[in-house]
Amino acid sequence: MPGIYIHIPFCRQACRYCDFYFTVSLSFLDDFVVALQKEIYERQEYIGKPEIETVYFGGGTPSVLKEGQLFTLMETIHSVYHVSENAEITFEANPDDLTPEYLKMLKKAGFNRLSIGIQSFRETDLQLMRRSHNAEQARACLSYAAKEGFTNVNMDLIYGIPGLSIHDWETNVKEAASLPVTHISAYHLTYESGTVFDHWRKKGRLKEISEDDSVEQYMLLRRILAAERFNHYEISNFAREGFRSRHNSMYWKGEPYAGFGPSAHSFNGTTRQWNIPSVKRYMEALREGTAYSETEVLSPRDRYHDYLITSLRTAEGICMKEAEKTFGQEIFHHLASTSTNFISSGEMIKEGTQLRISPEGWLRADMIISRLMLPDQE
Repeated sequence: MPGIYIHIPFCRQACRYCDFYFTVSLSFLDDFVVALQKEIYERQEYIGKPEIETVYFGGGTPSVLKEGQLFTLMETIHSVYHVSENAEITFEANPDDLTPEYLKMLKKAGFNRLSIGIQSFRETDLQLMRRSHNAEQARACLSYAAKEGFTNVNMDLIYGIPGLSIHDWETNVKEAASLPVTHISAYHLTYESGTVFDHWRKKGRLKEISEDDSVEQYMLLRRILAAERFNHYEISNFAREGFRSRHNSMYWKGEPYAGFGPSAHSFNGTTRQWNIPSVKRYMEALREGTAYSETEVLSPRDRYHDYLITSLRTAEGICMKEAEKTFGQEIFHHLASTSTNFISSGEMIKEGTQLRISPEGWLRADMIISRLMLPDQE
């Protein structure tokens, strides 16, 4: 189930917690679209020519694109790849961009799934994070999307925000579940190096919430969404029946994908590629015919580690038979032996040939996965 990812690295303003590659200079959007088209044509053989099941426009903020720019990119994708008739085609957007007119245009362009960066319904949180929208715009855009016939809608939420009490978080989650969304992605705030929030934390201007409060907010999230019939199918993702993210599931299952745009990553089963994180250097390289990406050939060790990192994020986990067949007896025995203690502690569950991290274990997923990796080579 191969997919395509398009990275649109433009934002109207910088959020204080974000460390994704982006630029707030929108003056060369047209030139960027030309460069992006060229990359799509140049790298069309990376994953071959299978039927494409998912297309995802992420960022940055793809909703800075105008109608002509979006239609140009969609036409380019369809001219190079055979996109399945029932493909999931996702568009990331900020609430303040999703006017009824813009939503009509997205429908016309072929998008059938929205992923909206709402993050919180509390004005104080939105202002602290320097989001470009307010709570009323968040509610309004979901209403507009429903009226335009978007039935597959994801909402992003953030918890662990300084000043966000348990009661505030409960109110946020309950409101999210009551709105016309079919998928909720909820992420704990992280203080990434180089961000404004990280600088403020180091200066004492922001204080991280306690580990106990983090756990309580996570468990509250799980309880409320389970009661509202959202299935917790990945550490940070919850979906109503039939509305799991097919694109993200492709990553977690280790399917091939092609990523286009500055800082975008690609994977074809044997190699990884990643583009340079600079709009100007990316456009210059495509204009001049010089290199704009790096490639890494994956060793069996790399592929095993990738398999752990992606598959163990999901509720299904990994298939031991598949692991044995793919990676061989030595790695299989390492996985079986190192997982024993976690099974005994209840942090992992083994049912038949399936091995997965338990809901309680997900709170320590990074540690568990690191322990299942192969020891460092000398």
